[in-house]
Amino acid sequence: MNRQMKRMMERQGQVDSDGAATQKAPERRPQARPPHAERSNIAEFFGDVQSELRKVVWPSRREVINYASLVFVMLVILIAAIFGLDYVLVHGVNFLMKK
Repeated sequence: MNRQMKRMMERQGQVDSDGAATQKAPERRPQARPPHAERSNIAEFFGDVQSELRKVVWPSRREVINYASLVFVMLVILIAAIFGLDYVLVHGVNFLMKK
């Protein structure tokens, strides 16, 4: 253990000035508990859900169509890329194995 580490451990109270470990247990802070909330009934729960859903900004029909078409195009591109890579690798391995 180097000098710097010993000094840091002294400052933290882990060792005393001669380098021996101290028996002092580290302080523990009590964990804060969340306040106990009263349970609500099922009607109140669904009322809260409905009020939260009203706050959501829903996409327009045009946005949904645009995003869905973008996802479809990207899916086709990725499928083609994976197919092409697989095709090249299979033919490459077959070429190497034929000798």
